[in-house]
Amino acid sequence: MNVPAALKRISDTIWELPVSYKTGMLVPARIVASEKLVNEMDAGVFEQVSNVATLPGIQRYAFCMPDGHWGYGFPIGGVAAMDPGSGVISPGGIGFDINCGMRLVLTTLTAEEVQPKLHQLVDRLFARIPTGVGCQGFVKLKQDDFRTVVQQGSRWCLKNGFATEQDLEMTEEGGCFAGADPSHISEKAIERGYHQLGTLGSVLFRNTSRLVPFTLAATSPYLDS
Repeated sequence: MNVPAALKRISDTIWELPVSYKTGMLVPARIVASEKLVNEMDAGVFEQVSNVATLPGIQRYAFCMPDGHWGYGFPIGGVAAMDPGSGVISPGGIGFDINCGMRLVLTTLTAEEVQPKLHQLVDRLFARIPTGVGCQGFVKLKQDDFRTVVQQGSRWCLKNGFATEQDLEMTEEGGCFAGADPSHISEKAIERGYHQLGTLGSVLFRNTSRLVPFTLAATSPYLDS
């Protein structure tokens, strides 16, 4: 069992690593999960969520949700709020290792302009961007074509009018990992994923007409998960 001895039970579903757990922690690290889930989490969850608690400007707690498992920087399921004046900016605390597709989008809008329309904005994004279990994307491809997308990533989007050269410059590895081999992807993984091209999690919309996909090395073990 990987659970640290320092982990304290706060409630039935809240667990906490105190700031004394690791040198440099600025706030406690909290995990939201049942006892069964906590006991099944790998050691990387506790290591990484406590690392997040050392980030400059972090507020109150570093959190990890019930789906917590080993990530790259944050644990998968990690959540942290930073002070805008003294905190760090991390557009992709999770997912660097498999190019999950997190993006930091710069606009000319100010907080004062967005705040009064925040609810409408979220509702509009939810309506326009396919998301959630069972959803399907607007890009319809055959399974063999999907293997090409997986191999070429953002470069496929550029060829097909869904991206610009600047998009590739702003995407990890230029939008594609070198050496990706679609033959390593199982039929089950293709079947589960090819109809989701164009959904939140597979892409991030630049506007109503463009999309920028995340790209996976075809040999990634996460493809079958």
